Amino acid sequence: MAFVIVLLGASAVAGALVQPGTAGASSSPTKVTTAHNKTWGTILVLGNGTTVYRLTADSKNKSVCSGQCAKYWPPVLLAAGQKSAIGHGVSGLGMITRSNGTHQVTLKGVPLYKFVGDKKAGQATGNIKDAWGQWWVVNPAHPLTAPKAAHSTSGSAAPTTVAGSGAAY
Repeated sequence: MAFVIVLLGASAVAGALVQPGTAGASSSPTKVTTAHNKTWGTILVLGNGTTVYRLTADSKNKSVCSGQCAKYWPPVLLAAGQKSAIGHGVSGLGMITRSNGTHQVTLKGVPLYKFVGDKKAGQATGNIKDAWGQWWVVNPAHPLTAPKAAHSTSGSAAPTTVAGSGAAY
């Protein structure tokens, strides 16, 4: 019973956090750069340090994450009037137009997202499998390759599996 209470509380908080960001693009320019994560090595982050993710179910230049999915995994959007993402040390940035007319940033055709479970700059808690598929941090050199834990001797890391529709965030 306590699990359900926590689940509903987290779901309500996550929905409140995401809705302003999914209503449209922000007014400050979207900046994409790299950072070193102690677990995952070099990954993509936004200018404010927010970790960037990809969904393995997406195809090149096509996002399948909308509706409820986009509430938990907000797409990285260009600011209103911005023509392209500003990349610091990142090449291959582009954009796609989402069904609501906003422009989502891509890396070599891979749509990019944020995760509402990351509460502060530098967090990377979204390497998980949920109802929408497998999510990974993005390696800027190889965006389609699953990340390898920097400290792992086997060279691979198992994702955390989250049961249900994604409402457990």
